[in-house]
Amino acid sequence: MLDAGNRQALTQQLRPPAGFRLVHAVGTTFTLDMTSALSVPLSFVAGSGEQFTNPVAVLTALRKVSHRVDIFCQAGNIRVPQGASDLLALLEPMVHQVSVRGGGLFHPKVWVLEFENDGDGERRYRFLCGSRNLTPDTSWDLLVRLDGAPTDTIQPGNTPLQEFLTALCPLASVPLEQSRVNRIHSLADRIATVEWELPEHISSLAFRPLGVQTDPEPESLVSYLRNPQTAAGLNPDTAAAKTIGYKKLVISPFLDDTLLGRLVDTTRTDKTQVFSRADQLDLIAPNTISNKRFCFRSFDDTITPETGDDGASTSGDDPTGLHAKAYFCDYGFQTHVLLGSSNATDAGFNKNIEFLVEMQGFKSKIGVDTILKSLEDVPFTDYSGTGGQQRSEDEKMRYELDQALRQAAAGIFLLDAVPEQCPDTSGMYAVTLEHDWTPPTQLKATVRLVTLRTPVFEVGGPSQPGDSSLRYRNVPLADVTPYLVLSLTDPESELTATAVVQGVLRTDPDGRLDEIVARQLDNPDKLRQFLLLFLSPEDTPPGAGSAGLPWRFGAGYEAGASAGLFETLVTALENPNASEIFSELEPVIQRLVKLNGESDDVLQLHALWSAATEALQMKETPHGL
Repeated sequence: MLDAGNRQALTQQLRPPAGFRLVHAVGTTFTLDMTSALSVPLSFVAGSGEQFTNPVAVLTALRKVSHRVDIFCQAGNIRVPQGASDLLALLEPMVHQVSVRGGGLFHPKVWVLEFENDGDGERRYRFLCGSRNLTPDTSWDLLVRLDGAPTDTIQPGNTPLQEFLTALCPLASVPLEQSRVNRIHSLADRIATVEWELPEHISSLAFRPLGVQTDPEPESLVSYLRNPQTAAGLNPDTAAAKTIGYKKLVISPFLDDTLLGRLVDTTRTDKTQVFSRADQLDLIAPNTISNKRFCFRSFDDTITPETGDDGASTSGDDPTGLHAKAYFCDYGFQTHVLLGSSNATDAGFNKNIEFLVEMQGFKSKIGVDTILKSLEDVPFTDYSGTGGQQRSEDEKMRYELDQALRQAAAGIFLLDAVPEQCPDTSGMYAVTLEHDWTPPTQLKATVRLVTLRTPVFEVGGPSQPGDSSLRYRNVPLADVTPYLVLSLTDPESELTATAVVQGVLRTDPDGRLDEIVARQLDNPDKLRQFLLLFLSPEDTPPGAGSAGLPWRFGAGYEAGASAGLFETLVTALENPNASEIFSELEPVIQRLVKLNGESDDVLQLHALWSAATEALQMKETPHGL
């Protein structure tokens, strides 16, 4: 069940089954790295999944599937990208920041995926639940994957997952387009009928979302960890002391005394194994650390990776930190398991929005002893500290800065973009920002557009006393964006926290996203690559369709802008959605002709395109009209 040597990228788990294409994907994450988010659409397009470094492949995948992908993340936890790539703008429709009332966090890490076989319409579903954020982090994580197929009846066990999906849209701080809301609700309805294949050695499974619906049944592990007084525990004898297992294992990077106290079983002498991080164990109370019913181990991230003869690391995929969350409880011949996003803290079970999967199987296959053996290759060491340490002043300030950013991100940021009026600024826009953000008085706050390094405006300081309206001048159309970068600095400690915040672009100039695409496809060869990828079926690598052309991205190009396109265009004309596909590409073609109309390659490509569009018109026009 738990194989420490089985390491796979998230993109591998998102990839459709052979012969299938993506219908819809809904994902959730606490922290979102915008650059990492660009890799998600690549997972769904055959022939481009390994081409993250090729901007044309990324662009094509975004244009193909972004309307079928929705990613929800914690407001104030969108990381500022290292470079302001034009492609980030194409994430706008699919990224939705969430703010949780009551001070909790939006912390689930799940994916719900729907695939379809275009040949016979067969549909398949996949569910992923783990502890991994959508970031390039290489921490050690755990993941539950379920694959399933629809049935003719409602499966009652899917109700919690269905309710979780329908609860997402109202949490977004920027309202989703109604078409996206409808798509997510329709997916939730279809998920209700899915029968899931159970993982190996698992006999039963239940979905456990927290913070978005009623409590699970009293017999569940979640109920006990939330409140042992109102839970039933696993033992059926109501006269005996409640228990959730005589031998327990907890894996969690963060923990607190409250949650650990709920794991102590005073009726037994078996130790509860706790695997965590040394810096977090240092914060636990000394009487908890010294409790003989616990055995604490810490993740050792100081181990130097092995190197080969050439000096390069031979363990580049080795975990560099602990991020997994798991709970194993042996009771009788069974082991009960929780895997998901909840840390071993009271907030993780009672305050945040989280998602876990609760499973049950034979102890001989997934018991605590078996899992402990599987962890032998993971760098854990005996914790030798005594606990009782206090958080440093810098740590406290970082926490305050992060909290202030999340509160700011939940606010209202309205942007308007209007053309500049001066003749010498043709094609430029004035972007006005209005907001309701009042930064803490002891902190310095700044804001800028994510696409531009300057200007950076101070908010609430001497230069902007009480002013909630800012204006950015001479902004190119492709740099107009609803994404802002907010920064908070504590002058005393000189600590700074920064996050990307999603605003609302009330006046979105026509052709803005087309301009971004055109700026990427700035020569005929890039446009040809784009067309080859875009016009090919998602479940078939470009050139491997009905034309039978062998093709591999980045290789096999003949000379000339139109080489290889004829067969691809002919195949695309047979697509039932050909009109929609060609209409979306038309502005891109016209933009390139406008910029490079004298190029022989562009003229050749345009002639081929014109012939294809004429053929499409003839095909769709009734004879005799």
